Amino acid sequence: MVLSSRVGRVLATVASVVIAALGTAATAGAAEKAIWGPAQLPDGSSAFALYRELGVDTLQMAIVWSDIAPVRPASPRDPADPAYRWPAQVAAEVAGAHNAGLRVAMLVTGTPNWANGGRGPLRVPDNRRDFADFMTAAARRYPSVHRWMIWGEPNRDDRFLPNVKRDPVGPRAYATLLDAAYGALKQRSASNKVIGGMTWTGGTVNPRDFVRWMRLPNGKPPRLDWFGHNPFPFRFPSLAARPVGGFRDISDLDRFSREIRLAYGRRVPLWLSEYTIQSERGSDLFATFVSEPDQARYVTAGYRIADELGRRATGLGWLSLIDEPPTPTSANIGLMTYGLRRKPSYAAFARAPSARFAPTVSVRRLAGSAELSLKVVLRPRLAGLMRVALRRGTRVVDHVRALGRIGVARTVRLHARRTGALYTVVVSTARGATVRKRLRLR
Repeated sequence: MVLSSRVGRVLATVASVVIAALGTAATAGAAEKAIWGPAQLPDGSSAFALYRELGVDTLQMAIVWSDIAPVRPASPRDPADPAYRWPAQVAAEVAGAHNAGLRVAMLVTGTPNWANGGRGPLRVPDNRRDFADFMTAAARRYPSVHRWMIWGEPNRDDRFLPNVKRDPVGPRAYATLLDAAYGALKQRSASNKVIGGMTWTGGTVNPRDFVRWMRLPNGKPPRLDWFGHNPFPFRFPSLAARPVGGFRDISDLDRFSREIRLAYGRRVPLWLSEYTIQSERGSDLFATFVSEPDQARYVTAGYRIADELGRRATGLGWLSLIDEPPTPTSANIGLMTYGLRRKPSYAAFARAPSARFAPTVSVRRLAGSAELSLKVVLRPRLAGLMRVALRRGTRVVDHVRALGRIGVARTVRLHARRTGALYTVVVSTARGATVRKRLRLR
């Protein structure tokens, strides 16, 4: 296609403006590779070298409000209040993660008896302000932590009360707790990401209904940044699978994302905190299990889905690094045995895409070109094959393959077919989360 110089200048300007508005961060919209696991291995050595080898972006851990505050603090927003019993192990793990270049996502759960009339850690606090005050203290205690998961699987009656089957009482109680935590954490730091929902595949109230019923007294949904979900699989992961009732496992994430968007009237990214499948046998935790080679296949398929979701998923976390200590009923959910033998799933997890290894990508209209040509500059974080495609919808308009070297910029050229269309430049590299850049040529 031959263009006048004036039209060419317009195209160059529009493309540059659009891409600049989208930003140049390589990991924008990339799903982080997260994991639940210890800071110390059973043999006493540090686990952080393994996390780096595996390409982990985020380490997940938990604190329990009822353990940390067994009596009511006089100054509940002050982490130095004498009533607080902050676990030394958590502080060490947070520091270790920070030193290893890992982010931390912290789960907070468990109501103290003094906050709900002695009705146990599962029952919602009588005054949501008490929980909000604790969240302020926790954020001050762990200032390097900026991902906060509010409760774990509150759609289950063995995790959160009140909960009644086919009833909105649980989701509504949780909504007020989440909204109070959001206000406290954002007041402490605008950088804090508040992860709400934290639903499970099934539950006393299924995820589909929990999202629909999660409302404040004014009828609005509670504030959050990301919607947390634990999409444990009950079949081999595939977005082509049909949903089963209100269950939402990893194969239903495209549908679940749409349901959350409908509830909020906007796109809310998914934080997929826990995903796993046992190897070899069932346990007290889960009945479902597969062989060790098939566990590796589940790892690969699950992380491929998270990568395909693009901006709809902010991360996927594997549960966990190591199997439980061996007993007749222990859970083999780790990437390694308790004796530290690496299972096939270890290598599969290492190969899975991570934001840590996503390449830096910039796209510009090729100056002086008489065609609709784009200049794509890539800087990979690992050596290997790079795949670059220009898509219009689901159709590949042009594509290039190139070998990349660590930190060395490589330039490739793509050719568009027509103006007035929305295009996406899609870049895939070894072990790196897929990078997508959208632009429109007019």
